[in-house]
Amino acid sequence: MTGAGMAVSEGTARPRRPSSVIVGCLLMVARAVSGGFVIITVFSRWEEFTATIMLDGDRPTSQTASAVLGWLVGGYGLILVLYLGLTVLVFRGRNGARVLALTFASVSILVSFADYSLNGAQISLRTSLVSVTIDILILLALSSTNARRYARAVRAARHDRAAR
Repeated sequence: MTGAGMAVSEGTARPRRPSSVIVGCLLMVARAVSGGFVIITVFSRWEEFTATIMLDGDRPTSQTASAVLGWLVGGYGLILVLYLGLTVLVFRGRNGARVLALTFASVSILVSFADYSLNGAQISLRTSLVSVTIDILILLALSSTNARRYARAVRAARHDRAAR
């Protein structure tokens, strides 16, 4: 046992990864994959999406709309890649990454709620039901006592190794 109450793997000073962290990371990957499907959907219906873009109340030219949509999709793709990097850090037991993942899930849920309450956006399979569900499950998995203890035990083990 380490100071945080976690079992230590045999032969190493690194605590064993609890199932809540593994499930949380798998859910984070699922969240990123679902975002990848959104990008694929946008690319497959590019003309439909560019036709819906409005800038200052006017419809931009096709080229401008494509550029705006390209920047939005590219930015979203970058966020997804960074989120996958965050997943790796959570898996490795970084407490700051775990807290950041919890924050991201919370903000995502709040944005969906605000969209529902302020704009009347429906929550369905076609809109945000899947992402809200995954975010809630991420919150449950990564906020568990075992996940918190694991991240703290990994940090303590890291400091112990550095002190030697």
